[in-house]
Amino acid sequence: MNRYYSTNRKVSLSARFAFGVGDLAFNLIWQGTALFLLYFYTDVLGIAPALAGAIYLTAMVWDAITDPIVATLADRTNTKHGKYRPWIFFGALPLAISYPLAFSSSPASDTIAPAVWALATHLLLRTTYTIVGVPFSSLQARLTDGADERTVLAGFRMFGAASGGLAVVFVTPILVGAFGPDREAEAYFSAAAIAGGVAFAALLYCVFSMREPVTQTASTENNGSILADLKSIPAMFVSNPPLMRVFGIIIAASICLAMFSKNILYFFKYNLERPDLTLWALITPALCLFLMVPFWIQVAKRTSKQAALVTGSIIALLGYTLFFFVPEQPIFILSSIIVLGIGGSALPVIFWSMLPDTVEYGELATGIRSEAKTFGFATFAQKAAVGVNALLLGLLLGWVGFEANTDQSDQTLFAIKAIMSGVPAIGIVIVLLLLWGYEIDRETHENTLRQLQIRKGKPEQPP
Repeated sequence: MNRYYSTNRKVSLSARFAFGVGDLAFNLIWQGTALFLLYFYTDVLGIAPALAGAIYLTAMVWDAITDPIVATLADRTNTKHGKYRPWIFFGALPLAISYPLAFSSSPASDTIAPAVWALATHLLLRTTYTIVGVPFSSLQARLTDGADERTVLAGFRMFGAASGGLAVVFVTPILVGAFGPDREAEAYFSAAAIAGGVAFAALLYCVFSMREPVTQTASTENNGSILADLKSIPAMFVSNPPLMRVFGIIIAASICLAMFSKNILYFFKYNLERPDLTLWALITPALCLFLMVPFWIQVAKRTSKQAALVTGSIIALLGYTLFFFVPEQPIFILSSIIVLGIGGSALPVIFWSMLPDTVEYGELATGIRSEAKTFGFATFAQKAAVGVNALLLGLLLGWVGFEANTDQSDQTLFAIKAIMSGVPAIGIVIVLLLLWGYEIDRETHENTLRQLQIRKGKPEQPP
């Protein structure tokens, strides 16, 4: 069997743009879920915070089952249209339908409890997101093996992510305001339906506007059983310390940093009593991400990915500290959000640039190239962290005496602010500790690629 080793350093501008449009689709759904779904459960459907958090926890357990299966199947897929694009094509419509269903109430409210309906639609959304999201993310390692080019791809991806996030935070509050407080349920469903439709169109554009490299890496082929493939996953982590560090970073960041975004609605509604400013608070981090992507790409190119993420993390830590200590006045609060937004924007850019580099590291160590499993577990780590975050937040809100749509005590208001600044600060410290000793820099990655070429012989090019 001929073995080909892809050395696709540059990705065309059209493919870069299509990749960014694909992530726009995912962030229309991801950001809407992260920012509004817990609030929808507690303040619209009337589900107790702890129970709402338990729904997220159940979904996390479900992800632990479905994500490895989808990743394994995607790694084993080979069609004339590529390994991953068929998954995106066939999963786009189910994903677009499942998203507004998650922001709906039970059609038989007299027999189906709101929490039961919320759980069922949440699991459906998580499943369809996995079916499309894991193969999409895996494309980044497949499109190019160049470390700097992967940073550029991550930049285009984050442009799409920021655009999707901005669209969500613009449209959703506007619709909620237009529908009025008595029709919040209709407003959130309408916003989700619009987002789902746009996401469907964006995913189809992504599928038809890019091509996967036609070369095949022989080490990705697995002639064993699916069960044997699944059993090999623990060894994939043990043999790849950089991958374990990168996963630790995304878990810590997703659990801790999301505390801030999930609390924005509560903080501006109850602490500042300025729900009209919620839109600006939601827009600011997404806008910072959009504007800062080129900056972090250049920092990573001129120094290293590790140095870029350390710099951003320190700036973000300063922002969270300012948020806690500044007076609760809009100008000070929004200014601190700008600072943490600037620093926090480094995380998604650099994380998605670092992750594909661990694929070759693991391939050199094990002889098996696990693209979809690597990115599948990254997707799972994010979703699992969101579940842990929602459960933790639900428990914390219940513990501090939070009750939806009522006046909160001074102690509860202080606790909300402490949660949304202190927990993310802890997450930043964990990220910095994990970055200490991270061993894949540009030179290391280039050396890994050379060793892989030597192992497989001189790279052949397809006719």
